Amino acid sequence: MAKVLEYLIIAGLVVAAGVTAWSVLTVNHLFIG
Repeated sequence: MAKVLEYLIIAGLVVAAGVTAWSVLTVNHLFIG
């Protein structure tokens, strides 16, 4: 059970980081473009 929770937490952090990076890159692209 702990392994599942650990996996979910790591997956959540990865998704959050990906969304944040995508948002920043998209905003920069819009400003530059």
